[in-house]
Amino acid sequence: MYIRNNRNDPFYKFNLIYRSSRDGIGSKSFKKKCNGRVASLVLIKVKNISKIFGGYSSIGFNSSGDDFINANGFKFYNSSDNFIFSFEDGEDTQNMKISRVINSSHAILDYYHNGFNFGQGSLSMSYEGLHVNNTCSNYENNLNTLTVYTIEEIETFTVNR
Repeated sequence: MYIRNNRNDPFYKFNLIYRSSRDGIGSKSFKKKCNGRVASLVLIKVKNISKIFGGYSSIGFNSSGDDFINANGFKFYNSSDNFIFSFEDGEDTQNMKISRVINSSHAILDYYHNGFNFGQGSLSMSYEGLHVNNTCSNYENNLNTLTVYTIEEIETFTVNR
């Protein structure tokens, strides 16, 4: 799949690397398929509502090399251009919410229980489901909810110019 914003922007190529219905839903299967330091986009469909969540990480999600800080036993990776987002449904792009990283040194948390973890829980996949809260204030506070969603489907793409 190729996407271009306008005539002056370069093309972006999206390669599907993980689909939960094909590869298994869970943190271990996500990490197995999405391991490494590569720009990635994750899209999450949750059960019983039409809302879609997602996030972009320019540095990948886990095992991103030695460039991390250790805070209270957690490995955090730095990125200033990561963001998370939500759509009310797949057809409604007008009501999209976007939340940019504001604490770039805590953009991605590599934690063994999580498939992915933007900003220590701002958007994270765990064995319980999808967490969308911002109690640690590492991303803007546009998506904050205390609901733990049941994941229906996850797709993850590498993003290349």
